[in-house]
Amino acid sequence: MILSELKVGQIASIVNINAIEPVMRKKLLNLGFLPKAKIQLLRVAPLGDPIAIRCANSSVALRKSIVNQIVVEC
Repeated sequence: MILSELKVGQIASIVNINAIEPVMRKKLLNLGFLPKAKIQLLRVAPLGDPIAIRCANSSVALRKSIVNQIVVEC
């Protein structure tokens, strides 16, 4: 399941972020987007982009193209 398939407020664990380009992947890893980390979808903008996410006590807004590359499990 990909992160963008979650419903608002739903919590999941990160499985894989290897599909993201290396520079962005490194930034996300520094923010706590590690495998098996708990992640929560907070909000989706009215047009669907960006998407607000909470991971490791930090809230981040990411583009939908990046969120579609994050694999999670409930």
